[in-house]
Amino acid sequence: MNQATGSKVDFNTGNVGKCQCPKCPVQSKSQCVSGKLGTITQALSKSPLVREDIPGVYCSTGKATCQDLDPTQSCICGNCSVFKEYSLATGKPVGYYCRDGHSKQ
Repeated sequence: MNQATGSKVDFNTGNVGKCQCPKCPVQSKSQCVSGKLGTITQALSKSPLVREDIPGVYCSTGKATCQDLDPTQSCICGNCSVFKEYSLATGKPVGYYCRDGHSKQ
C-alpha cells in the first residue's frame, strides 16, 4: 500500500516500469507528458520518486499534474499489468486515475 496516499498501489520504480500510462491515448498528445518522458531516466534515479516528475502510475499517485490530458480518449488501464496485479477492478475508481485520483480499496 502507498503510505503517502492510502492507495492500493505502491509508487515505486517497478510499478513505473510496468505502467501503461505513457502509451495511453488520454495523454498521447500532452506536451507536458512528452516533456516528462524526455527526463524519465533522471526522474527514476531520485529517491524517493517525485510524483510530479513521473507521467504515470496515477492509480498510485492520484490525479495527473499535467493539465493538458484528454479524458475524452479511451482509457487503457484495464490492459495494464499493474491494474491486474493489484486487482484494481475491485477498487474505486476503476480507471481514468489521471482524472479521478488514485485507486482506493
